[in-house]
This record gives sequence, C-alpha cells and structure tokens, in this order.
Amino acid sequence: MEAGNISELEQASVGTKPGTTTGFEVTGIERIGEDERHHTQLADTMWLWWSANSVIATVALGALSFYSGLGFWGSVVVILVFNALAALLVAFLSTLGPKTGLAQMPLSRFAFGFQGAKLPAAFNALTGIGWNAVNSAIGASLLTAWSGGAIPFWVGLIILVVATVLVSTFGYFIVHSFERFAWIPMFLLFGYVFFAGTGHYHVDLPMTVAGLPLFASVLTFGGTVFGYAVGWASYAADYTRHQPANTSSKKVFSYSFIGILGANIVLEILGTLLITSLAPTAALPDTGKLIVDLLGNGPIASIVILLLAISIISNNVPTDYSFALSVQAVGVRVKRWVLTVVGALCYLAVALLVQSNLNLNLQGFLLLMAYWLGAWCAIVLIEHLLRKGQYPLDDYANAKKLPLGIAAIVALILGLAIAALGINQASVIGYEGPLSHLLADADIGFPLAIITASIVYYPLRRLEMRSKGR
Repeated sequence: MEAGNISELEQASVGTKPGTTTGFEVTGIERIGEDERHHTQLADTMWLWWSANSVIATVALGALSFYSGLGFWGSVVVILVFNALAALLVAFLSTLGPKTGLAQMPLSRFAFGFQGAKLPAAFNALTGIGWNAVNSAIGASLLTAWSGGAIPFWVGLIILVVATVLVSTFGYFIVHSFERFAWIPMFLLFGYVFFAGTGHYHVDLPMTVAGLPLFASVLTFGGTVFGYAVGWASYAADYTRHQPANTSSKKVFSYSFIGILGANIVLEILGTLLITSLAPTAALPDTGKLIVDLLGNGPIASIVILLLAISIISNNVPTDYSFALSVQAVGVRVKRWVLTVVGALCYLAVALLVQSNLNLNLQGFLLLMAYWLGAWCAIVLIEHLLRKGQYPLDDYANAKKLPLGIAAIVALILGLAIAALGINQASVIGYEGPLSHLLADADIGFPLAIITASIVYYPLRRLEMRSKGR
C-alpha cells in the first residue's frame, strides 16, 4: 500500500494491541490485519442485529400499516416479504467483513473510487443522524407519556442520547458486548405488551384497498419496511471486520439474516396487532401513547413503559458508532470516539425538530433511506459480481489503483433522480413525483432507484474497466 494515499487519521489509528477484544477501541476506518482479528463469537452478529431491532421504533413501524388499508394479514405478508429482501442484502454484505477486514464505507471505494466513495459515506452519515433523531424522538415521547408530562421531551432526549454515547464511544467490542444481552429484557417487555393486549386485537381487520390502490399500498408500506431493515446494509461489515479471515461465510450470513429478520418480523407484527385494537374511527396516535393507553396505570405497566423507552438505546448505539466511521470515510481527520459524540449532538438537535407528527416523519424518513440505499446496494452487489468476489485489499486506500468511480457516481445520482419521479412525500416534505400519480399515489421511489442504478452501472462500469483497467 502506498502510504501517501492513506489519511493521517488512518495511519495514526493503526496499532491496536493484537488480541484485544475488550476495552476502548482506538482504531478507525483502517483495515484490520488478519493477525489482529480475534472476534470468534460469531453469534454476536445475530444478537447485535436482534438487539438493535428490539426497540419501540420497530413496533412503531408495524403500526404504520394503519395507513396502508392492507388489513392485518395483508400487512403481515408485506412485513415478511420486504424484511426478507432487505435481510438478504445485509447478511451478504456482513460476509465481506471477515473476508476484507474493512468497514462498509471503505469497501465502497472498490466501486466508487477513493474520492467518489465520499458521496455514499456522506449520505450514510446524514442518514445516521436522521434515523437516530427520529428514533430518539419516539423514545423521548414515550418517556414524556410515561411521566404524564413531568419529564419534558427535551429532557427525555438528553437522557437517551447520553446513555447511547456512553456505549458507542468505546467502539466495536463494547458495542457487541452490550448488544449480546440487550435483546433479552426487551423481548420480555414486548411479550408483556403483547399479552396485555390480548382480547383487544382484531386479526380479522379487513383489507380496504383493491386494484391500483392495493398496489400502491403494498409498495409504500413495503418500501417503509424495506427501508428500515436495509438501513443496516451500509453498516454491515462494520460489525464483522474483526472476525478471522477464515470465518465461514455461511455462518456469518445465517447469523446476520436471522438477527435482522427475527426481531423485525416479530415486533412489526406486534405493531400491526396494536393498531387493530383501535376503534375504526380512531386516528393513529404515536406509538408511545398507543402502548400507554393499552397497558393503563399500575406499577408494572409503568416499569414496562419506562424500559421500552430506554430500549431505543440498543438501536442508536450501532448507528452512532458507524456514523463516526462514515465521517472518517468522508475524509474528516478526527478520532472516532470524538465523532460519536459529535454525531450524538447533531441528532439531538434534529430530534427537537421532528418531534411533531412522529408517525409521518418515521414513514417519510424510512422511505428516503430506501431510495439511496437501494441504489447503493445495487451498485456494490454488481461490483462484487464483476470482481467475482476478489478485492485487491492492499489498494483500498490507494487512489491511483482504485476505480475512477465515475460509473458508480453517475449510477447513484441517476438512480436518485429517477426515484424522485416516483416519490410521494406530500405529508412530510410536500413533494409528489409525477409517476406516483400514475400508480394511485404509490411511493415507488425505492424500486425505481434500484432498477435505474442497476441498468446504468453495469455497462458504465464495464466500459470504465476496459478503458482504465481498474
């Protein structure tokens, strides 16, 4: 590797004590050498994703089926199919961590080039801030509802943000250690919520859409579900890069797939069940109030609600950690732990702006995530196929040997441009693409982004490879 092409930050952070699997992580986005990878507890990958998704926001996502008109069983089918599609992508990308020792955004350089990879890294950092803001706002609203207004929204936010930073600043191994057990109390609590609502659910809630409106509902709700689960794709290798190079890809894939799919399906279906308990003429309250109303008063219910609010920490921790890696990939030469704190302050500020109408903000944001992540996933998967899974790892920080990135950047930008034609975000950002009106106001941005990026990238990349040889 040519040292002149690697950032000062990457050079300075190399040198973690070999064999260290606990304590404060001093490394950043530099590649983890094969003799420095000692994370052999492969099931940690499953528990990481299981815990990260065992949060109130996942239930809130399921509750968004309220707007779809798909009924209970129609919503369940959408939840199963679109979660499975997203989980396949996350699981596959997770296998690249042990193979390369690289975090996900530096891996993007093999398609986007050294400079071009800064674009998806920037998108990833901004997405992390946005998601943690929406997620924290949901948790803070639940704390406010739990306290009867005694804990103001902004105080609840600060509590959740501080708790997140106390874990995420320590890095890879502490994040895994925390997530290894965080799912256990959360599933017990969500189990309590489920059983507390027994007798109030109506699984016979009928589908109220047909024809084109049905198609529109499937794509819009499905895109929201897909956006939530695929949001981890841009972080996938971040949490497997310390695993030995000879780690079984099948095991990494299986653990990741189960972790993403299991928690999402169970808790999103719970969210869908919760909305079946509402009166037919009721409006959808935020999920915190929905659960508070279901559980009622009492000491046990009070403890459950409090812990559910705190559960969002499990989701915010990996996002905050990967935010720092993404910012480093953009080229910011600041230590990782400092950037986790900066990221927390940023999403704290944004959360104060999105606290109104949380349900629509959640749906809109998840669809926006699906747009760019769908296009990005298509590009990196095609690149993997073109390379037949072989990456010249010593070149990951050498701009002269990496691709120019023109094909990837053009594909990503065109993918987003065409996706904009199918966006239906009138309730969130006041914009509706013309193609959405052709399909009963469906938000079809994410499939358009995927299809366009795939069609554009493959021939352009082949041309780039023939003309430049890299």
